[in-house]
Amino acid sequence: MDLGIAERTYVLTGSSSGLGRASAEALVAEGANVVVSSRDADRVAAAAAALGERAHGVVVANSVPGAPEKLISAALVRFGRLDGALISVGGLLSLGAGPRR
Repeated sequence: MDLGIAERTYVLTGSSSGLGRASAEALVAEGANVVVSSRDADRVAAAAAALGERAHGVVVANSVPGAPEKLISAALVRFGRLDGALISVGGLLSLGAGPRR
């Protein structure tokens, strides 16, 4: 399927594994460039390497002041543009169950 996103650039947080990584893979498969990010340097490097030349990895947590600026700058420096973002976080989500003990 051609989504019409070839050569566009997207920032994806929480994208070293799980749904974020799957989203990055889908974008790259469509010819888009991606900036993948997470807090874990080894996982970011592995994800960027596996995704190839259309990917650039940035180690940063969403909660760090200046994280958005760092990610935007990385997209602009590496690919010359930014067309969108997917903000994702890792970990488990408890829906109404309260804290686990």
